[in-house]
Amino acid sequence: MMHSNNLSPAEVTRYSLQIAMEGWGREAQERLKSSRVLIVGAGGLASAVALHLLSTGVGALRLVDHTRVGLADLNITTLYRERDLGKNKAAVAERRLREINPFVLVEGQGKCVTENNLSRVAAGCQLLIDTRQDPEGGYLLNQAAIRYKLPLIISWLWDLEGSLTTFWPGEGPCLRCAYPDGLPGGKRSLLGPLPGILGGLQALEALRILGSLGPALLGRRLIFEGNSFSLRDEPLPRNPACPAC
Repeated sequence: MMHSNNLSPAEVTRYSLQIAMEGWGREAQERLKSSRVLIVGAGGLASAVALHLLSTGVGALRLVDHTRVGLADLNITTLYRERDLGKNKAAVAERRLREINPFVLVEGQGKCVTENNLSRVAAGCQLLIDTRQDPEGGYLLNQAAIRYKLPLIISWLWDLEGSLTTFWPGEGPCLRCAYPDGLPGGKRSLLGPLPGILGGLQALEALRILGSLGPALLGRRLIFEGNSFSLRDEPLPRNPACPAC
């Protein structure tokens, strides 16, 4: 489905605080509207990312998740309700996100991302976001990033900590460069607000890329420590001998 990249009067008003920001303006807002983003996963982290990108006016969102809403999901996201229990997350997210901002095209796909459907799932997207805490799934999206020369933003959450980074093959390291022996993965334990915090940071990095401000986290990993409310980062150098990129 295609739509005009020109901003309507209602959109100009809706996004006026962003448009007024120095370094952003109408041009960046129109670039954002022309963008399509793939979000793999539709849990707490994905919900936060999707809500921020939706509210700021990305052109299209594609959420892919085969899992169903469970009671524990209600602890880490405001996107789902008790009446959604047992329903596919991507389908529920599509419906609710469309209600929030009708100017954004939202597509939910209730499936797993596999080697067989990877090209179809990523088709037409300018940015990949992985929120699943799944090491093997992360490497699969890394393949898509390399194949289509797309940026990939990925986050991990555990307890009161979280981290995120941007991989962009050709511009910096790929995921396999940084983690040749396996990803850290995420623990199934965390405090409720953490996905919202990391999701907001992930969305901010996405907006920098889509609005042509440039990624802030290329070649480095940002770590949020909730116990001390501090941020630190560590370098992720490119590996010239990487077998993937």
